[in-house]
Amino acid sequence: MSERKAFGQANSGANDKLAKLPAGLSFLHFVRASCVLAAFHGGRGMRKCLRLSLKLVFIAYLLFSFIFLLLRYLVLPQVENYQPDIEQFVSAKIGRQVKILKVSASWQGINPRLELQNLVVYDQHAKAVLTLPQVNTSLSWWSLALLDLRFDEIEFLRPNLEVRRLTDGSIEIAGFTLSQTSNQNDDRALDWLLAQHAIFVRSGTLKWDDLHLKNPVLSIEKFDFLLANQWRKHQFSLTAQPPTHLASPVDIRGEFQQSVFARKKSKVDSWSGELYVDLKKADLPAIHQYFPFPFQLQKGLGSVRTWLKMDKGRLIDITADVQLQDVLGKFRQDLPVLDVAQVSGRIIASERILANRRYLSWIPGETGHSLALVNFSMQTRDGLVLPATTLKETFTPGENGQGEKVEFFAESLDLHSLANFAEHLPLPSDQRRLLIDVAPKGVLKNFTARWQGSFPEISSYSIKGQFSNLEMQAQKAQLARPKTSKTPAKAAVPAIPGFDNLSGSIDASDKGGSITLDSSDLILQLPTYFVDPLMPFKSFKMQARWQFQQDDRLEFQIRQLDFVQDGAHAQLRGHHRLSMRHADLGEVDLEGRLDGFDLKTITRYIPSHTPEHLKHWLSNALLDGEANDVEFRLNGPLANFPFNQKELEQNRRAEFYVRGDLRNAKLNFLPGVFAKDGVNPFWPVIDNIKGSFSFDRAKMEIRADTATTNGVALSKVKATIPDLLEHDVLLQIDGLANGALQTMLNYVKASPVDDWLSNFLHDTIASGNSQLNLKLQLPLNSIVDSKVNGVLSLNNNETVLQPDLPAISGLVGKIEFNEKGVNLNTLRANLLGGPVTASGGSQKDGSIRVRLDGNANADGIRKHFANLEFVSILDSLNGDAKYTAQINSKRKQTEVIVESDMQGFEWKLPAPLNKAIGEITPLRFEIVPDFSSDTSEQKEQIKLSVGNRLNAHYLRRKELDKSAKWSVTRAAVALNAPAILPDYGLNLHVQAHTLNVDEWRHLLESVGVNKQSGPNSKNLKMENRSQTEFSQYLAPTSFSVITNELNLFGKKINEVTLGASHFGGVWQANLDSKQASGFISWNGFDRPDSSGQITARLSRLMIPKSAANDVGELLEAKNTTRQIPSLDIRVENFELFNKKLGLLNLNASNTVASRGREWNIDQLNLKNDDAELSATGNWIARSNDSQTNLRFNLDIINSGKLLERLDFPDVVHGGKGKLEGDVQWRGLPFDMDIPSMNGQLQLKLATGQFLKVDSGAAKLLGVLSMQSLPRRFTLDFRDVFSEGFAFDGITGTAQIQNGIAKTDNLKMNSVNAAVLMEGSADIAKETQNLHVAVIPDLNAGAASVVYGLAVNPVIGLGTFLAQLFFRDPLKRAFTYEYQITGPWLNPVVTKIENKERQQILEKQKAEQAKTKAEVK
Repeated sequence: MSERKAFGQANSGANDKLAKLPAGLSFLHFVRASCVLAAFHGGRGMRKCLRLSLKLVFIAYLLFSFIFLLLRYLVLPQVENYQPDIEQFVSAKIGRQVKILKVSASWQGINPRLELQNLVVYDQHAKAVLTLPQVNTSLSWWSLALLDLRFDEIEFLRPNLEVRRLTDGSIEIAGFTLSQTSNQNDDRALDWLLAQHAIFVRSGTLKWDDLHLKNPVLSIEKFDFLLANQWRKHQFSLTAQPPTHLASPVDIRGEFQQSVFARKKSKVDSWSGELYVDLKKADLPAIHQYFPFPFQLQKGLGSVRTWLKMDKGRLIDITADVQLQDVLGKFRQDLPVLDVAQVSGRIIASERILANRRYLSWIPGETGHSLALVNFSMQTRDGLVLPATTLKETFTPGENGQGEKVEFFAESLDLHSLANFAEHLPLPSDQRRLLIDVAPKGVLKNFTARWQGSFPEISSYSIKGQFSNLEMQAQKAQLARPKTSKTPAKAAVPAIPGFDNLSGSIDASDKGGSITLDSSDLILQLPTYFVDPLMPFKSFKMQARWQFQQDDRLEFQIRQLDFVQDGAHAQLRGHHRLSMRHADLGEVDLEGRLDGFDLKTITRYIPSHTPEHLKHWLSNALLDGEANDVEFRLNGPLANFPFNQKELEQNRRAEFYVRGDLRNAKLNFLPGVFAKDGVNPFWPVIDNIKGSFSFDRAKMEIRADTATTNGVALSKVKATIPDLLEHDVLLQIDGLANGALQTMLNYVKASPVDDWLSNFLHDTIASGNSQLNLKLQLPLNSIVDSKVNGVLSLNNNETVLQPDLPAISGLVGKIEFNEKGVNLNTLRANLLGGPVTASGGSQKDGSIRVRLDGNANADGIRKHFANLEFVSILDSLNGDAKYTAQINSKRKQTEVIVESDMQGFEWKLPAPLNKAIGEITPLRFEIVPDFSSDTSEQKEQIKLSVGNRLNAHYLRRKELDKSAKWSVTRAAVALNAPAILPDYGLNLHVQAHTLNVDEWRHLLESVGVNKQSGPNSKNLKMENRSQTEFSQYLAPTSFSVITNELNLFGKKINEVTLGASHFGGVWQANLDSKQASGFISWNGFDRPDSSGQITARLSRLMIPKSAANDVGELLEAKNTTRQIPSLDIRVENFELFNKKLGLLNLNASNTVASRGREWNIDQLNLKNDDAELSATGNWIARSNDSQTNLRFNLDIINSGKLLERLDFPDVVHGGKGKLEGDVQWRGLPFDMDIPSMNGQLQLKLATGQFLKVDSGAAKLLGVLSMQSLPRRFTLDFRDVFSEGFAFDGITGTAQIQNGIAKTDNLKMNSVNAAVLMEGSADIAKETQNLHVAVIPDLNAGAASVVYGLAVNPVIGLGTFLAQLFFRDPLKRAFTYEYQITGPWLNPVVTKIENKERQQILEKQKAEQAKTKAEVK
């Protein structure tokens, strides 16, 4: 390569010197060389030769001098005369016709010089193909010696040269064809040109016309060319400027040597040498258009500097420095496109020279080649990168029956990058297959690989080097094969595991080798050795060697192996011998230690030939845990692993054991076998195992010093499999459990024992500690043949056998069970407050029968029902009684029968459920399974009878899901009647001669009080849950009552028939009694987000005075947390407190406000023959207070009869008008509280008469009737007031404040007198302070004035009198004024004189002024 560079740099200077070298000097060199050669012969012959040489030189000198003088003085001065001869001579030499415009001569040193102007060369068709504006030549004196025209120098100035490639591919230069089939004239011309010493072309123009590819003509400017010829040696240099879109200036140089025995200089196949080409900023596709490359190229831009080496016309070596960007192309038609963003580096390719072989192609041929990449890097556009690397590959084809040889060297190579590029490169098929099969990744360093043969038929190989993060697919072992007459030898290759992230070094050959590994995050692929083919390692260090022995046997020796895997640290050493020819696992001798081993990963270490059932058990039985201080040894033939057949001779010396300690281990007896839910294991797993384990040949033993299972503490547990390889593998479990009885029961429930016991203990709840001895024999392949033997020891435990059964305390005894059933050995306990004994067990038919004999007392019963809302109803239960109970369980359903005569109980309940002590009242309670065809649910019947007083019958169901709850589908509860099941829901039927609802109501109220003060908050959740589940047994969906006498609110309701039903959230009832009759519905009763609405359509309704408080409590919702529903009530005949009020329409709604409970009275309408009341308002109930707001309008048809309807008879006769008001008071709407009343009233009444009023009956009306005046004065008013005041109209307004009514404009007028009144009346205290004016005996004129003033409601009494006296001062004498004070029963009447009246008027004006000021 240094020679090439030296030639490239010094070629130009050498050519210049060569051009200036004189021809004579060259001849003297030749003579001197001849003399030196002759001197070796010495002696006399040498001297003779020397004398002869001197003579010849002298003669030549004389001849040269003669010719020189002849040319100088005779020929050259007259050279123009020889122009035709020169044209003819040159035409003869080059084989083409030549025309010269002018010839001139001169001297250049001792050489004659000819200058030719406008020389034109014609082709065979007499067409000018080359025009040379000026040609300068210098004749060489060698022309004399060779007897042929030789020029020491030929210089062409500014020529226009046309080069064409013809359609047949041959090259034509100025009409001369360069090809192996060129004619004799072309060869003669080229031979003559190559015989000249130096040829110069300066400032020429070159046109390239490619007729073969039919491309546009390419014009190259500034064309300079130098050709130096010296015998067999030819040197040339070319520089030119191609079009700028193709490249920068081109530099091409060459140096060739011709064969000694070549007949013609123009024969290229006799040339050997080098060619140098330098292209910069070249557009490769554009150049490819004119000078096709041996590959496809669509894009490419950059610089290429190339050295080409040829041998006898054959290209044998290429060296190229490339720096390219944006390259897109294909190396071969069948290869994918290579899209490269950048390529840089040196490429060296060479090929062996063989006779009759093709030139070097881009696909390595059969002649052998070498390929090298130096500091080569490449990056594709899609991100693939080949880092800078140096590679060398040498290929030698096979000869004489030997396989081909390949040698590869990599200083640093990223295999993954190479594999990514490999599909684009023209690699041999075997090398491409090697890359595909191995799929390598990683980095090789200083790596050398040699092999002979085509992959995979390799006869010998050797590899040596370093590697890091190496990845490779697993490779099968290959057997050795000797050489035959038809096939070459094949070397043995061991099976190579696949791996990821392998780092280390290797030195291997077909004889053996060694490897050193130091890897992190390594993954080995060992499918032929272990069940899990992937073996990951956090750290892996190994020193190992192997050797191929006779008969294709391999010995692999591990000198030292340390690895860390999932927290486990292991050390291993040993060796492995196996045959590569047979399917033999060989013999192994390994030993090691292990710490921190995760049992979940044991699958990785199970040998692949392990029986399937054992693989499954080992892989899935050990669920968790850690093994420490593990020792293991494996010695023997792997085919017989685990060497359990000791009768075999080769197994007697074999060893296999693994021993270690366990911590936090977890064992599943039967992996892959699940409970009925398909999720949980068939047997509860044992976890938290602390103990040891051992595998000795085929025997496995796990000892747990301590462990837990399903929350149960275990001790001294031993799990043994005597022979892991037996078909009927038997797992033996023996252990002792101590702990809470509930955890024991949970264990039984989670195990198959629950089914063996017919789910008898499935729902049992217990407390206290107990002990369980358990022995299991589990055939892993026939689980139905499992055997169990257990003893559960009870010690003062408390339990509930079934959710509906009472709790059992102080339980003592043993429960024995096996796979066939259970046996109770006379258990003793306390149940329902008294002693009880239990006996029984499994029967021959598969059922379980348990008999209980005991005594129950009232306290025990109350304790059992303590979490239910109605528990307080049992407070009146006293005494105790004996009972018997039978519990039968079969087909996973339980039957319970309880019987007692209840003789010792006393229960003080309202009739008809009251019972006295000593009274025999047979009780029978049954829970009977209903075996239906529907297997998706469970059904039961519950029957209860208490003598003839109470009968109940329930049908209930639940899903088979363990969390499912019982739901009642149909039920009937009857008092003094049989229980008849309805079509749906729960029906309550009461039939009694007398039913005291008040007693039952008071009892239930006491239950509510006790509930509030009973259980603490901790038990509320349990209580609410129990109450919610139990309410379905008490809450009826329909009920009926038939009784002759119903006591309600202290009243007797006779001949009551009531029927009610609940459907779709609506309660509907029909009621018929003497007090009420009609239809009632409650919509939204079951909606928690709404109180709903009560609608009543009654023909009659009577509310007695005695029920006022009860109605008030109902409205105030004092005894319930539920919001009272809205009311829509219509009563045809409404009677309130014994007052017949007629038709009632009431619309009211109830809400819970921030200040309390609020009733909104949307409509209140009372209508009868005497009046009609229309009112709206609200009633607000607070914790200790309530207030009524009422806006009413009373249309009075007959005020006298209205008062009579309200129990005020004979007060007023007639009277029609209206009373309006807006009043408020504390208390219920129907119970006015006068002292707290506030508001205002307006009265308009016409045409009536006050009758004699009994003061006790209507005290306030007695004031209005003016009957007190005649009794106090002897005035002549008897005819006006004594027999009752007949009025034409009464008008006025009143303000009520805290029960005191005030008015200043009350006016009554009649034809006899006008009465005007102002003042106040304390309605609560029945006192008055009134100012009354009476104007009697008015004539028609005065009457009209008085009447006009009197009917004006805005005029007060003082203003009225002032206006009256102002109009007619005489009326003063006919006006009488009175002051009425004191109680209503005994009023004090004082006549007011004028002076006093004046004072009163002034006082009233002062008060009015003061009031106005206060208002402002």
